[in-house]
Amino acid sequence: MLDAAGKIFAADGFHAASMDEIATAAGISKPMLYNYFGSKEGLYIAYVRRSGQGLLEAMRTADSPESTADDRLHAGIVAFLDYVDAHRSGWAVLFKEASSQGGPIAEQVADLRQRIARMLEDLFRSEGFAHAFVGASESLANWWLEHPDTPQAEIARLLTSIAQIALPAR
Repeated sequence: MLDAAGKIFAADGFHAASMDEIATAAGISKPMLYNYFGSKEGLYIAYVRRSGQGLLEAMRTADSPESTADDRLHAGIVAFLDYVDAHRSGWAVLFKEASSQGGPIAEQVADLRQRIARMLEDLFRSEGFAHAFVGASESLANWWLEHPDTPQAEIARLLTSIAQIALPAR
C-alpha cells in the first residue's frame, strides 16, 4: 500500500493523488486504505515516516562507529546518495512535496531533518553546521535529480568538500 501510495504521491502530488488510484495500484479497496490509515493525510504521513526511517537506517548503518570521522562521513554521504538514487519517488515525496504541505506532513519532514542533524552533531561538533549541512545535502540532492547526468561521485565530492570545513582537525 505504501509503495503504491509513494509512487502516486510523487507523480501527482498530495492534492491531485486520489485514494481510488492508490487503492487500485495497491490491489485493495479504497475502504481498506481508510481502515488502515484513516485519511489520505494519514496515508501520506505513514509513507513519509517509512521513507524517513529507511533513509536514517541507511545512513546510520553505513559504517562502523569505530571508523574515522572521514570514513564515517564518506560512508554516510554515499548511503544518502544511494538512497536518493534508489528511492527517487520517496525522496520526491519526502523533501519536495511534503515540505510544501505544512501541518503534520511538514512536521514529519522537519523531525526527520532534526534527527539527521543530531546524527551529524557529534561528527561536526557543531549543531549549527550539522543543520547547515543537512540543508546543503537536501538542496544538492534535489538539484542532482534534475541533472541526472551528473555522476553520483561528483555529488559526493561536493558534499565532502563542504563537510571538510567543519570536521575537527585530525
